[in-house]
Amino acid sequence: MSANIPNLIPPENFTPILSPELNVEQKEIFTEFSNYVDTILLPEDDPHHQTERSWVTDACLKRYLRASKWQLAEAKARLRYSLEWRREYKPADIEPERVEPEVVTGKIHINGFDKHGRPIIYLRPGLENTKAGPRQVLTVVFMFESAIKLMPKDVDNIIIIVDFHECSARKSPGLGIAKEFMHVLGSHYPERLAMALVVNAPWYFWGFFKLISPFIDPVTKNKIKFVDLENPDRMNSNPQWINILDEIDKNQLESVYGGNQEFVYNHEIYWDTLLKGIGKK
Repeated sequence: MSANIPNLIPPENFTPILSPELNVEQKEIFTEFSNYVDTILLPEDDPHHQTERSWVTDACLKRYLRASKWQLAEAKARLRYSLEWRREYKPADIEPERVEPEVVTGKIHINGFDKHGRPIIYLRPGLENTKAGPRQVLTVVFMFESAIKLMPKDVDNIIIIVDFHECSARKSPGLGIAKEFMHVLGSHYPERLAMALVVNAPWYFWGFFKLISPFIDPVTKNKIKFVDLENPDRMNSNPQWINILDEIDKNQLESVYGGNQEFVYNHEIYWDTLLKGIGKK
């Protein structure tokens, strides 16, 4: 395989993490929640009804219930909010040409899967090429939707690797963009993030992380882990740090992070491959 072609096909030997079976009480809550959702969908004669119906799968409803700690009223409010957002934002229908200017440097791309078959999204703010604005958030949403389309059966989550290599304080995403990103992730993609791995964190990152922390849901915050490529066993003394190879096989990981993938981002090849993979071309 060419070093320019991303790996968008899941490995054959991954082990999906399955959610536990619902207990009797949870089954009752799920049934009531499912019945409620039927009442707030667009009418059947609406051209977008089938899009909504396809989105509110059993797995989707269970994610919202888990995120709401099985509190039915909260789950109802959260799902209604997401439906309203999806009707206006139309995340599944984002046209590639709208976000392409944000991806020409490879600062955000999908490549490979972890040991549980979860797609990996790489964020590299050091390759920033545009000013902070709504299109940056739109691009993240586009990539999330793309990763979801690439998920194999029984896989529900995404891995994010945030690499600050060659990133300066000036290039880092602003607090406003970071807050908007965390809001969209927490509100409209609950239980979708499996883990965010922070690599090459610069000195100024820790101050930024302290500022953004109050806006991060505690459950999401607990999924943020740090990677020291030069000292992978740092995890032994601090549970916030992990060895990246414990989570991702070498043949699924780009070489700069200790993997075997000699991947070099070539936008034309990458973009064509991704759009074909998600059925947008």
